Amino acid sequence: MNKEYFFLVFSCILSLTNKVFGLQCYQCDSAEDEYCPAFGFFDETKNALVDCYGLESATPGHMCVKISKSSPDTLYAKGWKTTVRRCASRSDFSVSWGCRYYIDEVGLYVETCYCSDRDGCNSASKVKLSFALFSLIVFKIFNCIY
Repeated sequence: MNKEYFFLVFSCILSLTNKVFGLQCYQCDSAEDEYCPAFGFFDETKNALVDCYGLESATPGHMCVKISKSSPDTLYAKGWKTTVRRCASRSDFSVSWGCRYYIDEVGLYVETCYCSDRDGCNSASKVKLSFALFSLIVFKIFNCIY
């Protein structure tokens, strides 16, 4: 058996395995779990991923959601904030990816973000630098030095 054939078979099995298990999301509530902070750093090593169609999932679904609610005086460091991360089966605003910011009926600031592009996508927001942007920065620095 040649290497190309083995690689093709292995890739097919791996892709089928990923489809069987489905999407995995973080599931926690900052009001109940000290490792699920509403403010600050969300430590992915202290939180487990949950299979969205598994028995551990509180809400089965095909996407992840992160819902943060805060009082209006949070901007002045007097208020409170809660964050819930879980699986979701449908969006409240008819999209399966992206964020919506609004004030709810009782005056709370709400940020609701849906995603389904990778496992654990409902963790804390991360700034990701694309390879092209990184290359441009390195090129500019290199030109300035020499």
